[in-house]
Amino acid sequence: MHRSKHPSSFFLLPSSFVQYYFRNREESAKYFLLNFGILLDKYDGDAFDEAFIKPWLALESCFLTLGRQIQFDVEAWTLELGTGMQMISDSVTKGVRGVTNYLVYKSVLSKDVINHVSINHQMNFKARSNVTKYYAPTGGMVQSRVELGSEVKAGERVYEILSFNKQGKLPNLIDVCATTDGLIYDIATNQAVNEGEFVLGVIS
Repeated sequence: MHRSKHPSSFFLLPSSFVQYYFRNREESAKYFLLNFGILLDKYDGDAFDEAFIKPWLALESCFLTLGRQIQFDVEAWTLELGTGMQMISDSVTKGVRGVTNYLVYKSVLSKDVINHVSINHQMNFKARSNVTKYYAPTGGMVQSRVELGSEVKAGERVYEILSFNKQGKLPNLIDVCATTDGLIYDIATNQAVNEGEFVLGVIS
């Protein structure tokens, strides 16, 4: 799923392994039962969820400058099920389970709705400032793209583009390689791309 306009989101990508969160909300993030969390440590727009929580985060920062460490019980999550153009049943199932677990943890729902609240779920947290995005160097068809959730090394090919021309010659393949070690956390849904279009994202 390509995250373009949602700056503080809980994301259900096709593999249902990642969510976005605000600072100091790691403990609550774990209750959604996903494997990977991305800290939104820089400004990324004014979507509804970010507009809601930014004043609270600013107030926490003000208190901190006065020597008081206060964290309000205020959180914001945006749910996305699948990719931009379709819902994926596995993502929906995992999402419902995670949201239910979170609401029971917050005492919004009774513990009777699930067998037990999962509290020891392990997550891997990264900062969004460590993201490298890869864009198509030319138009064509994306091939051999590394799967979402895969680990890559610098210099390793992450995808190739079958590029066509207007000179009547055979198409040629263009390899695009990772510039850093990291994890494929985001992929575009389109296989056909124009020059400059987003293809995938790596977080290190």
